[in-house]
Amino acid sequence: MLLALDMSATRAVVYATLAAFLLSFLDRQAWMTPRRIFTALAAGVRGVLPVVAVCAAAGIITAITTKTGLGAQLASLLVSGARAVTSNPTAILALTVVLAAVALAILGLAVPVTASFIIGWVIIGPALLGLGVPAPAAAMFVFYYSVLSEVTPPTALAAVGASAITGGRTIPTMWQTLKYALPAFLAPIAFVLTGNGSYLLGRGSFVGILWATAVAMLAVLGLAVATGAWFPGIGPAPLAARILGAAAGLLLLYLEPLTIALGVGALVAAAGISLLSAKTPSPPVKVETGMT
Repeated sequence: MLLALDMSATRAVVYATLAAFLLSFLDRQAWMTPRRIFTALAAGVRGVLPVVAVCAAAGIITAITTKTGLGAQLASLLVSGARAVTSNPTAILALTVVLAAVALAILGLAVPVTASFIIGWVIIGPALLGLGVPAPAAAMFVFYYSVLSEVTPPTALAAVGASAITGGRTIPTMWQTLKYALPAFLAPIAFVLTGNGSYLLGRGSFVGILWATAVAMLAVLGLAVATGAWFPGIGPAPLAARILGAAAGLLLLYLEPLTIALGVGALVAAAGISLLSAKTPSPPVKVETGMT
C-alpha cells in the first residue's frame, strides 16, 4: 500500500516494521519483548545474508560488464549473429530474441532469479533496445526468462524443491515440470516481436488489452495441445492435431491479423482432428484362448 502511495521502498519497509511492532501489543501473547526483538533481528540478519551475497555478486558482475564494455559487446554479438543469417528486420529481431532466450536460460542455471535478471538486463537489454523494442517489453522479456530458469534442467531449482517436499523423484519431476512449462517459454516472445505485444503488459487501450489477452490464451492452448497431447474438452490429440496446435500457437503469438486468422484456423482444425479421433472406435482386441 505504501509503495502504491509513491513512497520509497526503504521508507515503506521502515514504516511497515514500526506498524508490525505496534500492532503486536494488541495481543498479549504476541508482545514484542526485548528477547523477542533480539530473536527477530537475529533471524532477519541470518535470512538476509544469502540475498546480500547474491546482490553483491550480481553488482560485481554488472559493474564489470558495464565498465569494461563487455555488456555492449555481447549485445552486439547477438545482433551481429542474427544479421549474419538474414537481412530482414523482422527476422533479425526474431533470431535475436531466440538467441537471447537461450542465453538467459543458460545464465539462470548458475545464479538465482534476481541476479539472472540484473545480469541479463545488462547484456540482453541493450540488444533488444537497439532493435526498437520498448523498454518495458524488453525488461519483462528478460524477467520472464529469468524466472523460467527455475524450471530449466539440469538444475531446475523449483522442481528440485517440489520433489523434496512431496517425496517424488527429482529427475522425473524436473522433466515433467519442463513439459508443463514449455508453452510459457514461447509466451514472452509475443512481448517483443510486434507492437501489439505491449497490450499483454497492460499498456494501451482496454479493448486492445482484452483481445491480445484472449489471443494469447488461445496460443497457450495450442502450445499445450502440442506438448501435452491432449485437447481440453475433447480428449487425446493425435500427432496431426499436435502439429497443428504447435503451428497455431506460434502464429497466434505474433498478434497480427493475418497470423491470428491462420492460427485460429489451425487450432479449429486440431480440435476437429481430435474430435474425429475420439469418435472413431478402436478396433476390437482379439483374445486367443488355448485348449487345456
